Amino acid sequence: MALSRWGRESVGVVLTLAGLGALASGAWAKDNPGEELLKAAKKGETDKVKALIAQGADVNVRNKDQRTPLIEAARAEKGPALRALMDAHANLDAQDKDGNTALQEAAKKDNPQLALDLIAAGADVNLKDKDGWTALMEAGTHGTSAVAHELIKKGADVNAQTKDGRSPLSAAASKGSLSLVDELIAAKAAVKDPAIGGFALLVAAGEGHDDILKRLIEAKAPITYVGPDGVTPLMAAAAKGQENTVQTLIRSGLQPNAQDGKGRTALMLAAEKGENRTVDALLSSGAAVDLADNDGWTALFHAANGTSYPGDTIATLVRYGAGIDRQAGYRGKTALMIAAENGREGAVEALLKAGAGRAIKSGEGKTAGDYAIQKKNAKICDLLGVAMPAKDQAVKK
Repeated sequence: MALSRWGRESVGVVLTLAGLGALASGAWAKDNPGEELLKAAKKGETDKVKALIAQGADVNVRNKDQRTPLIEAARAEKGPALRALMDAHANLDAQDKDGNTALQEAAKKDNPQLALDLIAAGADVNLKDKDGWTALMEAGTHGTSAVAHELIKKGADVNAQTKDGRSPLSAAASKGSLSLVDELIAAKAAVKDPAIGGFALLVAAGEGHDDILKRLIEAKAPITYVGPDGVTPLMAAAAKGQENTVQTLIRSGLQPNAQDGKGRTALMLAAEKGENRTVDALLSSGAAVDLADNDGWTALFHAANGTSYPGDTIATLVRYGAGIDRQAGYRGKTALMIAAENGREGAVEALLKAGAGRAIKSGEGKTAGDYAIQKKNAKICDLLGVAMPAKDQAVKK
């Protein structure tokens, strides 16, 4: 029976819509199956991954970031899709534009099975990204101990180093994983090498991981290691207020008065952060209270310029004999002047309470009050007992 004109047009519309559906479900994929495979791997659409591979899609196709479907599946933690791609003989060691492999991406994840499957399939355990990171470093940094254990078992280089000097040992020290530190030492990590063991000790000290610090010291890590810019483990611990670590290091023989490239000591770094208990621990262990840095600043100046709870720290320094009215630098400022000029209200209060002189003049001929007026700081002017000019008071109101 012949169709009417309306009937023929209706059939045409239906056929057109059906064609669009087919295009969406498969025809477009035939034109660009690689891109579809990348998307399916990232979304974890395992059945689609298998179908596209069966249709001949390239399992090693790359996107603009040079990631393959395998890398995308690892990044997105899509285990079934990852295994489907491995079954299809995807290149296990392909690297993206940053040098990352699927194994390195998997080692960063909380799901250890992803990395374990790649290791079992024969992925290269020693490939590095552009910054020198390996899968073992990633596993150590992210705390995936099961992955780290398997990597070591498969021959991962326990002494590999990144461009900025990190190693698997320092990664484990940073994370606080004593079990991994033990395993790395047992696997012949070069703990006595300053670049490996010394740097790991510096990291452990800064993080306050006392158990790891003690283990590294027992294993003969160089406790006298000096890191970038002259920073020692004691300075790293002091700057973060790691009081127990500071005491451990001093008991292990470290001298408290070492200075970094700027002349700063552990005491100065702790004082600047307002870490009073650490300051007390250092002073009671022989830290020199009035040792000066390259700018002539003592720990008291650093405390006065700090922003974190300076009051107790200033009191402790003065109790140990800090020169409260000492003048430093070519401008001859006191700690009180520094605090007044920089708006450190708490420090001004603490210094005044400790007896700092208000009338002392700097090399510029100014008192602490003059610096407060110059900065139009009404609160500090009140503390120092000086009056702001009327015009500045009006502006303040």
